[in-house]
Amino acid sequence: MTQTIRVLMVDDNRLDVEVVRVMLRQYPLARFELASLESTEDCLATLEGQRFDLLLLDQHMPGEDGLSFLNRIKGRSGVPPIIMLTGEGDERLAAEAMRLGAYDYFPKRSINSTVLARAVHQALEKFQLDQQLENTETVIFTLAAAVEAKDPTTGQHLHRMTSYAVSLGRAVSLDPHDLMMLKYGAILHDIGKVGVSEAILRKPGALTEDEWEEIRQHPVIGERICAHLRFSREVAPMIRHHHERWDGAGYVDGLSGERIPYLARIIGLVDSYDAMSSDRPYRRALPKEEIVRQLDDGAGKQWDPELTAVLVKLLSEGHLRPVDDSSHEVPGLSEQKLAAVP
Repeated sequence: MTQTIRVLMVDDNRLDVEVVRVMLRQYPLARFELASLESTEDCLATLEGQRFDLLLLDQHMPGEDGLSFLNRIKGRSGVPPIIMLTGEGDERLAAEAMRLGAYDYFPKRSINSTVLARAVHQALEKFQLDQQLENTETVIFTLAAAVEAKDPTTGQHLHRMTSYAVSLGRAVSLDPHDLMMLKYGAILHDIGKVGVSEAILRKPGALTEDEWEEIRQHPVIGERICAHLRFSREVAPMIRHHHERWDGAGYVDGLSGERIPYLARIIGLVDSYDAMSSDRPYRRALPKEEIVRQLDDGAGKQWDPELTAVLVKLLSEGHLRPVDDSSHEVPGLSEQKLAAVP
């Protein structure tokens, strides 16, 4: 049975719409249904009211242009893959369209029925792959919260880690993208503990050397678990290296100083701060004065001295505390699904 692909074209030039309609009809391997709008004004309402597999978007239209529309709907769920069409061959326009989420870009005058139909199929395949990746990411983020639940000593650790990491990241002027990656790293840094025996995680007394060796493998396991995430290249170093030390005495790779990835240094520092500032079965949270003393002593030994100074300043000024920060939502995480992670 021939596949039917429903396409919505937003273009004020009726002749161009009919040209595209004819092109799509000429493609023998699929059946296309083309609907059209003359502006973006009713586009979202149309997409919400009907199912479309693809959106063909013109750049130059009355009112809102194509790039402005892309920027307005960036990150919005329920929007089908988008191919940008324009009468120009401007590579800068193409690059901006792709940055804002378009799956492809074509100057109208340079396409034919085969090229356009193939581009539609490729956009749909990439969109379906992205949806599969998002489902994978949801599972992995859910797993991170489940791993936290295995360890009764940490209580709301992911919530606090996320808040502390973002606070420190903002204080050192990280850009929004790096803040997002830092937040992901904070949530996923201990996911490798899924491979650590629950008996070890729950053990009230001192660990044996063999048990410590198993604990030390969790960054490697976590790196492997997250290897296929879309953002693994940026998050994996935080997972693998958050237990490195500035003096090189940490694990897994014994990195030292600036060889430790910058975001991993932030994760390692706030991880240590959370351990000091929260109640544990074997002791109460340390008083702020003692935390500051230990941070000062460890600056340049365990932690990056410049980052540690910033953290101490935030702590001294009362700016380091868990907060409800919803400015960077994480795929697959919600209050309903994961009570431990906002």
